[in-house]
Amino acid sequence: MKGFMTLVFTLALFAVTVTLCTSSAFAAKKYLITNDDVFSSGGGANTATVYSVGAGGALTLVKTIATKGSGSGGGFFAAGRVNVLHSKTQACTFVTDSNPNFTVNTAPDVAAINLNTLALVGTFHAGKMDNGANSGVGLADAGNYLVASFSGNGTLKIGSTLGSYKILAGCKLKYLGSIAASGINGGSPDGTKVTPDGKTVVVAYVDGSVSSYSISSTGKLALIGNELTSTGAFAAGVDISADGKWAIFGDASGIPSVDIAPISSSGVLGATVHYQYLDQGANSNNVLLSPDESVLFVSNNSTGGIGAVAFNKTTGVLDPTHSCSSGTLKNFDASWIDLGSLAMASSNGTGSEVYAAEFGFPSGIAIVKYSPHQSGEDEFCDLTETAASPVADPASNGLVSIGVFPPRPF
Repeated sequence: MKGFMTLVFTLALFAVTVTLCTSSAFAAKKYLITNDDVFSSGGGANTATVYSVGAGGALTLVKTIATKGSGSGGGFFAAGRVNVLHSKTQACTFVTDSNPNFTVNTAPDVAAINLNTLALVGTFHAGKMDNGANSGVGLADAGNYLVASFSGNGTLKIGSTLGSYKILAGCKLKYLGSIAASGINGGSPDGTKVTPDGKTVVVAYVDGSVSSYSISSTGKLALIGNELTSTGAFAAGVDISADGKWAIFGDASGIPSVDIAPISSSGVLGATVHYQYLDQGANSNNVLLSPDESVLFVSNNSTGGIGAVAFNKTTGVLDPTHSCSSGTLKNFDASWIDLGSLAMASSNGTGSEVYAAEFGFPSGIAIVKYSPHQSGEDEFCDLTETAASPVADPASNGLVSIGVFPPRPF
């Protein structure tokens, strides 16, 4: 009996130890992470800034981490230069260094950061034919893999590519390779997003076309097909519904607009359906679904505002008659001139506060409170910039991309 009780105690202690070791991966607090995208002709100047997320979406600067590479200082606003890993075992974020160089071919890299230690794990270079000089490097999380979109280098006549990295333990990466990836009219990739099952990556190009690629069990990429958007809209940002059935594109357009396409079980994109978002604004590059998929948030990059539109996750239909707008955010056309990517303070419900990167000198982060209205009220919702907004990002003169940990579930 004594031996049996000793065995039970040992097993119980082992179970507790395993639980603690497993949960330690989630010891990281709630953070917002930037890619400060700092350019230096000498290289090595880029940083990522980490903020803690508090009550009401308030942000407190915690640490600025050197990535050991160089950013672009600008580029495509919908290319996600920050990716927070969806993982049950480790807390990681990845930021890109485009390392632009127009005289020699300099490979871009991905910097990996452990969110438990807030330390740089390492920088992981891409291949010889990958280049991010044109407009930077974007990222999309595919579960076991990370997909990177490289915008190319026009001066050196290096085309755009799509590459993959294997995600290893300890937030480390292993570069696997890349394939040529350009739009129907030769455009570079802008926004990219992977379906929640990790099998298909959807890409929007800057030439009015979109495409999908398969991701094999070994991380190899292959083109499934590409098409022009049905209205001739210039799709930029990409989001995908939780069931992987709907691709949502934010358009670079004079009138705020969104295109939505079905995704088949084999990853084929159907024809896009065009929606004009009823708001004052322009250049609606970035789109982001709320965690419960009831609301689509849209940034009007060139006019400094955020919109919210009702979305039906079952039918994939957007309802612009049920929408609201933040109006122009503070200090637009003063300390900052363009909006970048969006993120949310909460990974549940409608996301509560919405964050937006503000491209400026220096840059900042807008905090906008989303409040739904009750059924039967005249207005669908309110988007109100908080008193704490904007929050300065003193390390950046060209903030384009942000991400939040823990990430939205899909």
